[in-house]
Amino acid sequence: MRNILKVGVKQFIITKVFLLFFLLGCEKVVPRGELVFKDCRVYSNEKLFTGKYELYKGDLFTLTKVIKGKIRNEKSFKDNVLLMEKKYDSCGNGLQKIYDNKGIKISEGPFVNEKKAGIWNYYIRDSIYLIKY
Repeated sequence: MRNILKVGVKQFIITKVFLLFFLLGCEKVVPRGELVFKDCRVYSNEKLFTGKYELYKGDLFTLTKVIKGKIRNEKSFKDNVLLMEKKYDSCGNGLQKIYDNKGIKISEGPFVNEKKAGIWNYYIRDSIYLIKY
């Protein structure tokens, strides 16, 4: 009887985990042109937007994650290789990582008002160079 209960509990847990990942993976992805940007907030149909929006510029693709109208994460790709990632902690402020065309990180640091700020790390060959902005 204990073995039957163990199997039942495991199946229940596996089902719950699968449903959780399935529901979280079903985020809405919309073109950037369908959204309104106002006062550091993102709106869709006059409501705060939650989901992802995409932007294509030539062969560059940007995917941005928004939660309750606030931009949280932005990633840019070229030929399916990550070139840039930004993580926002407030409007226009956060941390940025920049990668080369092979996906190798070449620099990282904070940004304020969408501009480099503070100390940035640059990775060149086997060395790290620090530059203050």
